[in-house]
Amino acid sequence: MSEKKDFLEYYDEMIIHYQYSVGEISKFFLEVKNNGKLFGTRCTKCGFGFFPPRINCHKCYEPCEWVELSGKGEIIAGTLAHFGVSNFTQVVPITIAFIKMDEMDMAIRHTVVMDSKDLSMDNLKKGTRVKVQFRPKNEREGKITDFYFVLDK
Repeated sequence: MSEKKDFLEYYDEMIIHYQYSVGEISKFFLEVKNNGKLFGTRCTKCGFGFFPPRINCHKCYEPCEWVELSGKGEIIAGTLAHFGVSNFTQVVPITIAFIKMDEMDMAIRHTVVMDSKDLSMDNLKKGTRVKVQFRPKNEREGKITDFYFVLDK
């Protein structure tokens, strides 16, 4: 039978600095950061539209081409979250939805920012129209949180 041993444990913090590349999808993040524009991609063979963008089609394995988007779309499904880890969690609840952009076939999961009078599940129903909003240019970092959606009233 093994003998029980006491071990000393203490809290410590490790800070790691790293750099990563988004590779061939860099255009998407650079357009958001520098120009306040959204781009998706479309398969050059079957025409399927991807947002978020992909470099190659998962159906045909063919390359995709860049397509500028209008910034408008509709909610496919949504929910109210009473906690979260994104940059939009200063105020809870937050609204999270799958949004299909008008020009694309695939939906993105993103935040829909609503003021308190609009904050309800009724505004997250399938078919609810939304439009993109960008953070102020001086606050954009080239990240997915540089934009969000609002109701398109």
